[in-house]
Amino acid sequence: MSRRATWELWITLGLLVVLPMLAATDYALHIWTRMAIFLILLTGLNFIQGVAGMTSLAQAGFFGLGAYAAGIATVRHDVPPVLALALAPVLVTLVALLIGVLSMRLKEIYFTMATLGAGFVLYLLFGRMVELTGGPNGLVGIPPFSVGGVEFTEPIMKYGLAAVLAAIGAIAAHNLLVSRTGRALRAYGASEPAALAVGASPFRLRLLAFGLSGFYAGVAGALEAFDSRFVSPSTFDFMTAVLLVVALVVSGAGRMIGPILGALLLTGIEVFAADYADYEPLIMGIVFLVAVQLFPRGVAGELAARREDRRERAKRSADLAADVAVDAPTTLKAVQR
Repeated sequence: MSRRATWELWITLGLLVVLPMLAATDYALHIWTRMAIFLILLTGLNFIQGVAGMTSLAQAGFFGLGAYAAGIATVRHDVPPVLALALAPVLVTLVALLIGVLSMRLKEIYFTMATLGAGFVLYLLFGRMVELTGGPNGLVGIPPFSVGGVEFTEPIMKYGLAAVLAAIGAIAAHNLLVSRTGRALRAYGASEPAALAVGASPFRLRLLAFGLSGFYAGVAGALEAFDSRFVSPSTFDFMTAVLLVVALVVSGAGRMIGPILGALLLTGIEVFAADYADYEPLIMGIVFLVAVQLFPRGVAGELAARREDRRERAKRSADLAADVAVDAPTTLKAVQR
């Protein structure tokens, strides 16, 4: 598994480098920046959805909390953007851990319903706390990200920031998943009795995965705020929560390459459905329904399964050829007699 995960990590990092080389216009760089933000968001979701095997619908709410935390800190309290970027994921992680402590002992659908409720409460707060969040009209006036007086206003600078953080996040996720803790978490996702048999604590493992999903969502949310410089509750609604889960499942939940494929899928649909905004949910639903039918184990899972099938067929063919070669002299002697 570790070798495969390492190759998938290198593919992810390679795409972050190559994609902006293929198209480097301002618009294209904006699209790649969106993709990098989605990559961070889905990398976090992959911990709880793909590795721990639990469906969480709170990721959109955590995403929004990170965006509002960074936006409010800079607009209302004049916090430097670099400090706001550091504080936002910490706040989201604490909220995720609090929600996790209250919901982690629930099983399957009940846990999903609890995370749905948590995400919906956050969504309501974004729209109701008008003095703090701007309400339904959104939070405006967010300054661009800056370090040492250098403002990241150019598209290439915005992409560079998002890509670097996405790469760091992917590397950190890989290192964790191949560690002893990561193997225990994956064992729990595959079989809870097996995890208990080796002495792992399911509650702590689930809480760790949920906290990590919140941390990554906080980073993505802060980047979203500094990229768009405007935050609105509609960006973090129930539809977004569902799309994140479906995109990861379709792309390959539990695989290192799943988040980058899911990010490309979400970005592509977002771009191509822009001219049909009223039909965007319908278009996304059709695309995902077809993808699930064609790739029931996810795109990455199906490709890996087909590669294993080819290897197995090649091995059987080689074994058959070897048996024929061994038996050929005996058969020839028998014929000669």
